[in-house]
Amino acid sequence: MLESSAIKYLNDFIALAHAGNYTKACDQLYLSKTTLTKHIKDLEASLEHKLFALSGHKLVLTEFGKLFLDYAERFAALDEEYEQARSSFDEDSSSEVRVAVSLHMNCDHMMNMLWDHFVPSHPQYHLSTIEYQAGALSREDLFAMGYELVFGLSGKPDDSSYGCFTWAESTLVALLPLSHPLAGKKQIRLRELRSESFVLPPRDTSLYRLIVEVCQEAGFNPHVNFTIQGSANLTELVSGNVGISISTANDIPERIYSDTVAIVLLDPPVPVYLNLYYRSDRALSRPARSFFDYAKLIHRDHPMDIPYYGPEVGVENPFFK
Repeated sequence: MLESSAIKYLNDFIALAHAGNYTKACDQLYLSKTTLTKHIKDLEASLEHKLFALSGHKLVLTEFGKLFLDYAERFAALDEEYEQARSSFDEDSSSEVRVAVSLHMNCDHMMNMLWDHFVPSHPQYHLSTIEYQAGALSREDLFAMGYELVFGLSGKPDDSSYGCFTWAESTLVALLPLSHPLAGKKQIRLRELRSESFVLPPRDTSLYRLIVEVCQEAGFNPHVNFTIQGSANLTELVSGNVGISISTANDIPERIYSDTVAIVLLDPPVPVYLNLYYRSDRALSRPARSFFDYAKLIHRDHPMDIPYYGPEVGVENPFFK
């Protein structure tokens, strides 16, 4: 049997055996030569056998080293398999559902309502959520932080990098002061706004980046005069003639803001999607899977129970009648 002190250096031995020299192995392992040399010596002392010998200027395995390499690789593979199994067990044994939530498309209202649906029917679990801006935290960051499910904004309804369920669809709309020459139109082309000054969401948000991208596709870079968080703040600045804006129809419900700004559809329409992402390269924990399945069930069978546009607005979206 291997001593526990020997097991932790198996990967160092395997890397050195395949590299054939300390320099390459140290680069792969991010270790200094002094540290790697000590690890190999400690492993040899534990095994009571030499593992390497010099043949001229070349580092080669001893006969025992050749014998041990096969077992070391199997030990290392089994250790990795065990760590993955233990990680899955720990996740399944947890009662926590970790969900990251975008700040846009009124996702916070939707999450609160979904929470109210899920918790009473699943008292064995509790939800842990974080609100985030895409420029500050990427989906990769959130998954690395242990959030298994991520509600995020995108210009497309799928993502080849992750598993993805489209939760809601909206469209970009132009916000104009009521006195603006284009305010009376039902639809406008984005290029008609190329000479305007814009008031947009913060630069580190996915919505800001999406708006800039669609403007560039229309042939111009928007002149951003001001950035601010929150639909109420955005419409207040537009109504005060600080600039015009572009936002999602979900965040700017007509029944609330039509008295202060003109909400005009774009031609052609620019869709925006709120997707629920998860890692496709590993299984969800039991709590996360329960939440994901329940969310899809609610979305399918009771869509009117979840107000995408905020409790004060109700569930009807005037742009998708």
